[in-house]
Amino acid sequence: MNFIGKMWSLTIEMSPFLLFGFIISGILSVLLTVEMVTKYLGKDNFKSVFKASLFGIPLPLCSCGVIPVFSYLRKHGASKASTTAFLISTPQTGVDSILVTYGLLGPVFAIFRPIVALFSGIIGGMMVSLLDKEKKMKDSNDGCNEDCCDEKQSTLFRIFNYGFVKLPQDISTPLIIGIISAALIFYFIPENYFMNIGTGFLGMMIMLVLGLPTYICATASVPIALALHIKGFSMGALIVFLMSGPATNIATISVAIKQIGKKSTAIYLLSIIICSVSAGIIFDLLFPGLQVEEALSSHMHMSSNLVQLISAILLVLILLNSYFQLYAKSRKSKLIKEKCIFNIIGMTCNHCVNSITKTLNSMPGVEVLSIDLKSGKANINCAIADINKIENEIISLGFKVKK
Repeated sequence: MNFIGKMWSLTIEMSPFLLFGFIISGILSVLLTVEMVTKYLGKDNFKSVFKASLFGIPLPLCSCGVIPVFSYLRKHGASKASTTAFLISTPQTGVDSILVTYGLLGPVFAIFRPIVALFSGIIGGMMVSLLDKEKKMKDSNDGCNEDCCDEKQSTLFRIFNYGFVKLPQDISTPLIIGIISAALIFYFIPENYFMNIGTGFLGMMIMLVLGLPTYICATASVPIALALHIKGFSMGALIVFLMSGPATNIATISVAIKQIGKKSTAIYLLSIIICSVSAGIIFDLLFPGLQVEEALSSHMHMSSNLVQLISAILLVLILLNSYFQLYAKSRKSKLIKEKCIFNIIGMTCNHCVNSITKTLNSMPGVEVLSIDLKSGKANINCAIADINKIENEIISLGFKVKK
């Protein structure tokens, strides 16, 4: 019961901020489309790199969810420098994760985090611009036409559908894992247990080693960071974890090598390492001894106000609905008349599904009937002659097709 109580306390503390983040994310999904971003990222200069970093900060994309968007931008004319900047800054933050950071780690941390994401994106993009002179694109395609980009639903429906259905589907599993992991750390590890190794440069290196290769979304990483802080890691070490963890993983690295080349990928990783560690050092120098408020300390309590309680219940219902929707889509795809069936490997969220759907629907004579995120099964109306072209398009977006 103590362990469950800690999970519920974390949920209560973060739920109002997360729900508000869902609403803002839904609005951004309508206002800040991939096509709009693509329009401003074609040139290889500081202005495009700055815009790419700035566009990426509020978008709620994790290090896997950013892969199809990154591939789409690259394929539709965005420069190496700007796509690298986008690839770095986007998964580090999102409007939902910023608000959750404010709720769990305080306003100073919530302001500092997106600033670091902006500068790390700019630095990484400009390093690619200066050090990698190979500008040739590996893939080419015409821009998305009005038919494939047209959204038929009302604006209000699209806002709520993305904010409270699609986005929760993307982050529900890592968010739940994050809450459970944080509760386990709270429950099993004594307070200040990591004090000897969690401060200074050593603590930052530990967070860097943990963060770089693993998959963790920007929102789910916050409760884990809070638990690690209470167990002895410094706030600067948390900055390293929150910047390097969501920014990349093995899947992102493999796609980056294919899309921007080995040299730019090495620069991209190096810039994340340098910027995250530098940010951690700067944070500890600027705010020495800063501690998280005691609201979620080792004696986490069950008391909460009415708004938090209602928000927590709504969040649980939204997460349950996200799993139900995924199950319903899986059942529906099995009932659709199959013409061309593709088994797609590597999809992690609805951004993957949307990128594949838009790209394939832009092909003459091709119509996507359904794509099941869970199983990877895609039912597509197409001619036999188009099968190889469809496979190539899917592969060019960073996914694999199982024969």
